[in-house]
Amino acid sequence: MASTTLTPATAPAPGATPARQHADNASAISSFGDGVHEKGDTVGLTKWQKVKRHFWRFKWWYLLGLVIFLAILLPILFKVIIPVIIRNIVDDQELPVRGGILTAESPSQLRMKLDTMLDTPLGVKIDPMSLKLQMPAADGNDKDHPDAPFLTLELPEQHINGDTEVIIPEQVVTVADQAQLTAWFNDFFEKEEADLRVIARGMTAHLGALKYKVDLQKTIKVQGLNYLKGFGTTSMSFMIPPDKDGNNIRGTLNIPNAGVLTLGLGTLSFHLRSGKVDLGLVTVPNLSLKPGNNSAEFSGRFYFDQLVPNLSEILESQREAIKEGYLEIFATGNNTIAKDGSHIKYLERVLNSKAIPFRVPVISLLMDVVSGFLAGGGEGGGPQGQLLETLGAVVGNTTLLEGMLGHFEQASPMVEGENGNENGTVVERREMGDVVRKAKRSMQMNLIRLGLRSMRSSMR
Repeated sequence: MASTTLTPATAPAPGATPARQHADNASAISSFGDGVHEKGDTVGLTKWQKVKRHFWRFKWWYLLGLVIFLAILLPILFKVIIPVIIRNIVDDQELPVRGGILTAESPSQLRMKLDTMLDTPLGVKIDPMSLKLQMPAADGNDKDHPDAPFLTLELPEQHINGDTEVIIPEQVVTVADQAQLTAWFNDFFEKEEADLRVIARGMTAHLGALKYKVDLQKTIKVQGLNYLKGFGTTSMSFMIPPDKDGNNIRGTLNIPNAGVLTLGLGTLSFHLRSGKVDLGLVTVPNLSLKPGNNSAEFSGRFYFDQLVPNLSEILESQREAIKEGYLEIFATGNNTIAKDGSHIKYLERVLNSKAIPFRVPVISLLMDVVSGFLAGGGEGGGPQGQLLETLGAVVGNTTLLEGMLGHFEQASPMVEGENGNENGTVVERREMGDVVRKAKRSMQMNLIRLGLRSMRSSMR
């Protein structure tokens, strides 16, 4: 049988009284209770308290590790990561050309101004820099081609934050490569959009106290002239006999500018051709083309001496256009003169190779010629006499005139209405019919007068 041994809390001291022994036992029991309470406190620490005690215990080791980590990370951040971010921001810039000026000052100089946009997610300051403009590489691989700009623009210091307008101020620049400028202007004249390569080496950008250098290489789009689509005459009259300068034709041209740049092209002269026949030479002084349609006055010489002997050839080459009631004429550049009187070769090489088509209503042209002849009292020999004989012969053969007038009478119901309705309204068709009938009566009266004058001239 097992026995249980009870151990007293404290052995009685020899000679101790019962009261003293009881007090000693109570003290021992109290000390034991205090020890159990302290152990419970240690076991009850929270996780956060344990973490704090751990880090506090090893704080110097963690501080050393943080210093080593930053020593590795910060150079990578400032020398690799941020430059790559800036590089991507620069590459993403579209640099849209929103406006500007391009004026031919002399054979070797241009006056230019450009308005564009830059967009950055953070505020940045850009130091003054040079912008080189050149044709994109023919093979499309611009990075392997050296910088060869046809001109260079200077951009002053810029502060960019978000979408920011950037203005390259008006400045006169020297043409560095005439052949390349001619090639680019040819694209600009013919196309709706012309490609232009923009290069800025070592562009300096400041992010606060940090400074970074980056190269800008971008091919941007510049809205072009689209071959002057919509070019034509809005008014034209003949002066017979010619004025004191020898001019016998004057009027107003509509010259559209489909782009966003205001163009100063100097004084232009154009040949007027029908097929291979040179019909005249007109001059437009100090031509400036703003975006949109532009009215420009012209004057010049119409070669009646070329019209008369080549009339049959002209009519033959114009068969399709005449069926529609028009005479198709082509304007080809002749001279482009700057303010100082010098020839601007980089414009002449482009304009002299173009044939800009426009159409003139045949009835209007004949009425202008006849009206000018009658107003001038033209009689006698020479080109005027030949013209008189030619137009007088037309009086006796009205087949061509009747055919053209008949075409307009048949075409009048096809006048386009104000709201884009191809058939137009009844009122519009009536008005066109009235115009045609008035034109026909006016033409007949003028031709009768011209016929009488022709008869009188032949009787002398």
